[in-house]
Amino acid sequence: MTESSSTREPWQPLRWPDAPEAVAALRRWLDDPDQPLYALDVDLRGADLSGGPFVDSWLTRSNLADVVLRGTELWGAHCEQARFIRANLVDADLVRAVLHGTSFVRAKLIGANLTKADAMGARFTEADLRRADLGDASFIDADFTRADLSGTSVTTTSFRDAVLIDATVTGMTGTVLGPAEVVPGLKLGGAELEQWFGARGAAVSVLRTQSV
Repeated sequence: MTESSSTREPWQPLRWPDAPEAVAALRRWLDDPDQPLYALDVDLRGADLSGGPFVDSWLTRSNLADVVLRGTELWGAHCEQARFIRANLVDADLVRAVLHGTSFVRAKLIGANLTKADAMGARFTEADLRRADLGDASFIDADFTRADLSGTSVTTTSFRDAVLIDATVTGMTGTVLGPAEVVPGLKLGGAELEQWFGARGAAVSVLRTQSV
């Protein structure tokens, strides 16, 4: 094999999107390996993009509901207000992805890597995040209602003002920042949030923030 590692030619969608505009956007990107994918406000539904090398791509406000994205590289991708509703993101790389206001409602994120992701105001309602890496990520004001966070790893992960109502946290390990809403209208931080995690099978320490 003498193909350059910088070319995207070997990769093709396993299934193309239904919308012609989305197909055109992907074809333009595949023809220019020196540029990230620009697919803002694009309807990508119907696609199977598993294994796609979407590093630094722009998917802002795009619709990826039910799209298959297993093992995709979304490192540093801009996905603000995108819709990944019910999407399959198993083992996806979302390191440093920008996910402000993004919807992952009922999405599969099993084993996904969200290290240093910025997911302020994102929605993970009923999402499956088992064994995901959430290290150094920011989930400020994010909604994890009824999400499955079993076996996730957290390292200085911010859940400040996040919603953890009815979330499963069994086997979560590491350190987080609070406070977080654990029942409607009740936010816990510090030792109380640490006890809440412990009572649900997590080995999580809650870092104390210093007042300035």
